Amino acid sequence: MAFEEDLSVYFDDFGVSFAPDLAAPFQVIFDKAYLSALSQLESSGPMALARDADISTAQIAQGSQGTIAGAAYEVVGLQPDGTGLTLLQLREAN
Repeated sequence: MAFEEDLSVYFDDFGVSFAPDLAAPFQVIFDKAYLSALSQLESSGPMALARDADISTAQIAQGSQGTIAGAAYEVVGLQPDGTGLTLLQLREAN
């Protein structure tokens, strides 16, 4: 069963523009420092929460690059949560 809540208001209120190098910009919820604990591995770095439809339209994949607030980032991981949202793990691009 798909999650059917309209999240556009949430992205409109709290989102920032993610401008992929090869597609039109779309809104994401950006967090410059997140913490992820997987077994005994911890890491921190930037992440963004995006709608699956926007990721699909922009053809975002691991290795995609774009800018948020003037800083360049590379997508190093995508974690769909099954509700229509995907967590983009990012790293600052050189």
